[in-house]
Amino acid sequence: MMEYTRTMRVLLVEDNADVRGFFARALAYIGPHVKVLQAANGREALDLLLSNQIDLVLSDQRMPRMTGIELLVAVRLHSQVPFLLISAECAVERTAYRAGANEFLIKPIGLDALRDAVARHLPPLGREYVG
Repeated sequence: MMEYTRTMRVLLVEDNADVRGFFARALAYIGPHVKVLQAANGREALDLLLSNQIDLVLSDQRMPRMTGIELLVAVRLHSQVPFLLISAECAVERTAYRAGANEFLIKPIGLDALRDAVARHLPPLGREYVG
């Protein structure tokens, strides 16, 4: 049997460039098998989702042009990809789960908590076995 690691693609959606950079760096520590695609808003994210194989979406809630929940609703029309919504607003948690979120994360979120949440929704280490 031959073992190889398939690249896992995480779509990171955050309008604040500094926060997006922080999350991207945190995700890079999950492992070399994780590739982060970045979008500054929901519309960019939807375009990336429709043109790439995405294994997980990590999205902020409050963004211009399209909120995270609006993005989630649009994503669910095309895919059941795991979707993690991040917000400082606890009040939207119930709405997020009703719209199909797999997990709701409250800001501020630490590096370990972010990495653990993402890792819970990716296949173990991204390993697949080929005979």
